[in-house]
Amino acid sequence: MKRTAYLILTLLILSLILSCSKKTEEHAQVKRPVVKGVRTEVVKAVEIPQTYEVTATVRSANTSMVSAKLMGTVTEIMVKTGDRVKKGQLLLKISSPEINARLRQAKDGLEQARQAYEMAKQNLELMEKTYKRFHALLEEKAISQQEFDEVQTKYDVAKLELKRAEAAVKMAQARVKEAQAFRAYTLIKSPVSGRVAEKKIDVGSMTAPGMPLFIIEEPRYRVEVPVDEGLIKNIKKGMPLKVSIDSLGVYTTGRVEEIAHQVDPLTRTFNVKIGLKQIKGLMGGQFARVTIPRGVKKEILIPSKAIVHRGQLTGVYVVDEAGMATLRFVRLGKQSGENTVVLSGLTPGEKIVVEGVQKVQDGALIKG
Repeated sequence: MKRTAYLILTLLILSLILSCSKKTEEHAQVKRPVVKGVRTEVVKAVEIPQTYEVTATVRSANTSMVSAKLMGTVTEIMVKTGDRVKKGQLLLKISSPEINARLRQAKDGLEQARQAYEMAKQNLELMEKTYKRFHALLEEKAISQQEFDEVQTKYDVAKLELKRAEAAVKMAQARVKEAQAFRAYTLIKSPVSGRVAEKKIDVGSMTAPGMPLFIIEEPRYRVEVPVDEGLIKNIKKGMPLKVSIDSLGVYTTGRVEEIAHQVDPLTRTFNVKIGLKQIKGLMGGQFARVTIPRGVKKEILIPSKAIVHRGQLTGVYVVDEAGMATLRFVRLGKQSGENTVVLSGLTPGEKIVVEGVQKVQDGALIKG
């Protein structure tokens, strides 16, 4: 009996001890740290402009390809890549023996035609005198009609010969002009004022008709960008677009000058040309970026200073109606100034800690 009573007493004591320990733990759990000096805000969804960034290329508004028009050998080049040239400025000389020979031949032919013309002219003058003399004799009946007809025929032939000689002179003059025009092709001049973007030939090289020699760029530049066909309704002629040129550290705004009215069937894009202001150091072929607006979208935007980093995770302290702060992990989007877009993890109307986050811990009570 005594042993049984002892066991019962022992069990009662243990039960009392466990009960007190449980109450102590519950009291400890209920007791939370209180945090003051923080600021909270209610999360709101705001309309944020949506943009699309496209890679582009800087090009001259007018690029001239200077080509050869005849075969020959380059004897002298007056400019180099990067030089600024004026319209009509001599760029290059070509030696062409064939053209020189052709010009000499044309000039010789012109000289012969002129001599033949002078002879035909003198012959006509002589025949005209003979014709008048024989006509007077015919009226006096000193010669027969047949004799007069023979002289008249020779007179008419002399007039025809003079016309032929005159036509031969004109044809020879045209050949000389043609040869001179071909000779002018041996002197390559700039068709526009601008800068030599590229030199494609060296002294001693042979040229051929249509062979490129220089690329001349006018100093006015613009950006050419292929835009996805789905954005065609977002772009209008004259609208401003943001342009960045990383190599020059330039961030500027250009205006749409031209919009292609045909979509490339391979890339499903249409070409847009954006005019730029004069920028120092700008060259054709440089890499650029263009930002195209895509309307607006409602998104949750929170101050970047409200974000808490835990290793690779990011979160914010959400405060419930009782004032208890709970760390909630969220997925973030792009940063916009001092704010950051929240893609998931928060809903409009919830309250978060935006200042003093370093004081807060999970489960703390926010006061004041």
